[in-house]
Amino acid sequence: MSDSNNKDDNSTKANKKNKDLRKTLLEFGIFIVLFILIWTHVNVVVSNSMYPEMERGDFVLVENAGLEFHLNDLKTGDVVIYDAHWIPELGNYPSQVITYENYKYGIYSDSENIKPVIHRIIGNYTSNKGDIYYIIKGDNNQDKDPELVKPEQIKKRVLTISGNLLVLPKVGYLSIYVKENVLLVALFIGLMFLYEYRKSIIGIFRS
Repeated sequence: MSDSNNKDDNSTKANKKNKDLRKTLLEFGIFIVLFILIWTHVNVVVSNSMYPEMERGDFVLVENAGLEFHLNDLKTGDVVIYDAHWIPELGNYPSQVITYENYKYGIYSDSENIKPVIHRIIGNYTSNKGDIYYIIKGDNNQDKDPELVKPEQIKKRVLTISGNLLVLPKVGYLSIYVKENVLLVALFIGLMFLYEYRKSIIGIFRS
């Protein structure tokens, strides 16, 4: 009788562990999906080039090109995130230089290094071949961005309500801290993983 009871107890414990595992995996899966959905619709501002509309450490809510808006819908005044080639630290050189309205702009090869920049569309330029480029500038910058931006370089557009940009002040500082202290954060995550692993091993032996 006792052997039968022990088997029932072991079976109940195993079923409970399986149920708990499935619940944990489901919760983790839901978390990952929600994280991806949220993360693809926010962007962290890392400089003050768009001050006072937004500043370093702010979160902005965005929509994705090709999914939630068409590149043909872009217009002057839109604040966009685009793949910039002109950043000096990237070491790129323009394949062509265009002078337009007394200002020199570079046109870059798609194979060059890139860095995302969040600035405002202030105009456009059409080449002799009919190719359309956007002229972009940070609100707080004296000069325009020295690159004629192809439509396909634009990846996201900041959402607005009644003409006001959707900005969450200072929420993005944690993300900036993580990027600037990768080793420290990795060490912390590693220690947390080791702690949880040790706790689970002890739990298995005790059960």
